[in-house]
Amino acid sequence: MAGAASADTHHSKLIISLPLPHFLKLALADAGYKAASDVVRVSAGDLSAELGIGLQQAQDVLRQCEVPSAGPSGLTSQSDAGPVTVARSSTAAELLSQATHTRFSTLSAAVDGVLSSICLPAAEANIMNKDGNKKSSMGAITPGTVLEISGPPGIGKTAMVVSVAMSARLGERAGPGHRDQPHDDAEVLIIDTEGAFAIDRIFKAAQALTRTSSIDPHSIVEGIHLIRVATQVQMIALLQTLDDWLESHSKVRLVVIDTLSFHFRQPNLDMNSRRRVMDTIKHAIAKISTVNHCAVIVVNQLATKLFTAENKQGNFDTGDKAILMPQLGELWTTAKTVRLALFRGPPGDDVRYAHASTSSTGSADADWAAFDVDTDGLVCDLSDA
Repeated sequence: MAGAASADTHHSKLIISLPLPHFLKLALADAGYKAASDVVRVSAGDLSAELGIGLQQAQDVLRQCEVPSAGPSGLTSQSDAGPVTVARSSTAAELLSQATHTRFSTLSAAVDGVLSSICLPAAEANIMNKDGNKKSSMGAITPGTVLEISGPPGIGKTAMVVSVAMSARLGERAGPGHRDQPHDDAEVLIIDTEGAFAIDRIFKAAQALTRTSSIDPHSIVEGIHLIRVATQVQMIALLQTLDDWLESHSKVRLVVIDTLSFHFRQPNLDMNSRRRVMDTIKHAIAKISTVNHCAVIVVNQLATKLFTAENKQGNFDTGDKAILMPQLGELWTTAKTVRLALFRGPPGDDVRYAHASTSSTGSADADWAAFDVDTDGLVCDLSDA
């Protein structure tokens, strides 16, 4: 009886209150649908034809309308039955403590050094060690940072993500000689959109970093949560409800999306719809980084952009040059988003390089660093390879 009452209550919910993308809510409203009960009466094929969306998207819409909304963990949301969550507050001292004491590393001192010049305040980024060199081994990614990692296939994007995740779990113990116990105060959430994030790879990395210590690698992976997202609608719905999940998993300090561009690379959205979706993603990621105090790493694929000799966007007929650029461009980023581009050198140079910049500082004078990936699938400096 309780389940039936819950379903009836859900069916009476207005379309505007469902965890659907804004453009889908507008399309449903324009088609005359006001409540979830109106939508569940039609088939996925009819809904697809009426709204002009794909069959898979229509099936996702029906699923959202047929059952009470599910959060990222797959459990029924209690937001309708429970009290309204009051906005959290933090003191300036707490925020400063998080920014200065919680840092995640790429496990490459060279890459950390490049990121520290952008991610950390100048006073911290320029701290020198006893040899007169910048001290960057502590890591450069702090809670509140939004970092985009992009690059061609095989360059080491997933290796970079796994390395930062291991650093978050081990804390300072990710460095040599400091591996006594896992860092229980920093858990990791990985959102896998491609279904290619192998659990075996994460466990192998944990084994590699705890090989000379008494830490059980299982204790490392126990603090890493994995959510697989199969469709574009699920991706947007997840981001819009992720803050509730993070509230119940307060130890999560690092959120990884690998890859954000996967469900948005098909040209099935017009420009206005695409802008609205990207704006929704921008606000969701900003909320995760600021309200939930998490570092967010977004992996994006590259796309070939054609330009004319005057650097204007071109096509196959007018384009004079082709440039590899992040597939989603800057529609989802803010002025503070740090962009880490991974690439190889010119022909004959097989070294991997990382280049960091932000849209506010530009990239012309930004630093770059060389790095490698070791046999355990972790990022390392060239001297350690």
